[in-house]
Amino acid sequence: MSQRERALALGAAIRAARERAGLTQEEVAQRTELHPMTYGGIERGRLLPSVATLTRLCIALKIDPDKLPDLRDVRD
Repeated sequence: MSQRERALALGAAIRAARERAGLTQEEVAQRTELHPMTYGGIERGRLLPSVATLTRLCIALKIDPDKLPDLRDVRD
């Protein structure tokens, strides 16, 4: 799986968790101290978050990190 495919899969998982939580992108961005455009880029699969950012997203969205797409060994 390419880096782009992994970013898209992660973004879709984060978007689904946000929607299940009934939150807006703006609300999640505020909770995770991200700029709204950065958060939107993660959801759209344009950006892969750092480990620290991914941790904050999991906490804010109450996501079990083990349920997210595997990001190990990302290659283009």
